[in-house]
Amino acid sequence: MSYSHLSSEERRVIFHCFMYGVTRAEIARRLGRHRSTISREIKRGARRYGPGYDGIYAHEQALAKRRTARHRRRVDNAPLVRYVEQKLRAHWPPEAIAGRLPIAFPNRADMRISHEQIYRWIYADSRDRGVLRRYLRRGHVHRRRRRRLSALRARFPDRVDIDQRPTAVDRRARFGDWEGDTVLGRANSGIIATHAERKSGYLVAIKLPSRHAKPLAEATIQAFKRLPKRWRRTLTYDNGSEFADFHRIGRATGLSIYFARPHAPWQRGCNENLNGLLRQFYRKNASLRDVTQSDLDKVVRLLNHRPRKRLGYLTPHEVLRKGLCVAVES
Repeated sequence: MSYSHLSSEERRVIFHCFMYGVTRAEIARRLGRHRSTISREIKRGARRYGPGYDGIYAHEQALAKRRTARHRRRVDNAPLVRYVEQKLRAHWPPEAIAGRLPIAFPNRADMRISHEQIYRWIYADSRDRGVLRRYLRRGHVHRRRRRRLSALRARFPDRVDIDQRPTAVDRRARFGDWEGDTVLGRANSGIIATHAERKSGYLVAIKLPSRHAKPLAEATIQAFKRLPKRWRRTLTYDNGSEFADFHRIGRATGLSIYFARPHAPWQRGCNENLNGLLRQFYRKNASLRDVTQSDLDKVVRLLNHRPRKRLGYLTPHEVLRKGLCVAVES
């Protein structure tokens, strides 16, 4: 049996029955409707002023809602559908997809869609038992606990505080300023060192064999030596014990290393944000023991090729590559 919308006459009946205290079940029986239909209608048709049900107002609202729904844009452009689904499967968020379309298709007015439409599309797909929703960002991973201030000062007596860092770093005025952190799996089951370049948001992530300072220093030195020297200016860490070998990192890479204040993650906001992006792939309470560097490289590649709103929907890879070209030309 197909569903039909309530008519103005049916709403008039509901109004009079409601006024005389007729139960919703009885109203439904008289109209040949399901009880839940009547309950929803009474809830939606609340009076504009005061309690009760206003049949005329309810009918006006229903017609307006139907007109709005009729004018919603349907996604029936096959190339657009393919592009959006491809980027969703590459774990791009809807806002990045919508923002990237004018860059990817500057002369194609038909290749446009808002991020709200993409979200509606995803949730409609989910109601039809589709799989697109699984590609939305979600999940968290365990982070290590912070140490007491007294213990941190004892561990790093010669640390250089973030207050002494060049002001150009805060302004994101140049390439080569990095923030570093680590991400832990459940019950210390694996550790990932993450480094975020502040200007571009470019991510370098390394799977570590342990949380000790020596392997972190060795892996960090190896990773940063692959980068051009002009991209190795400063590195800001938090106060974890795994960063105790920071002098060695600085000497080997040429990086000037600074430390954020304890319990101040906003002083490394770029890195914190990228760690949040990693959580889409390594969820809360997930073990990282079986994650290989090859697995991690695939995730990092996805993130470095994902458009970012603050970059004008360019990708970190594009921004960093453009910066290298400008530096070479100058």
